Amino acid sequence: MRRAVLALLVLATALPTLAATPPTAPKPRPAAVVQTPIAAPSVVLPAPIPLAVGRPGGDVTQCKATCARTLYFCQSSDDDSCGGRWAQCNAACTATYSPARLGR
Repeated sequence: MRRAVLALLVLATALPTLAATPPTAPKPRPAAVVQTPIAAPSVVLPAPIPLAVGRPGGDVTQCKATCARTLYFCQSSDDDSCGGRWAQCNAACTATYSPARLGR
């Protein structure tokens, strides 16, 4: 008798959960996609230009001293373009070795 009561209790608790879940139907498979060749030529974009990354800090004074030494020996000759070359060298030292300022 105890077994019968226990079986009825198990069935009473299990039936509502079994009735609440509908039977699952198998999911339909997606249709096979047929790829057609594209008549348009494919365009390959060039690689993007890399942005200026933080350059390692160097010795600005040593670079500018090299520019000054070059200017000194250049002025000992009769060359008129020494000042322009020194200005370019000095600007290159500043641009290359000075740390970039944030929030210009």
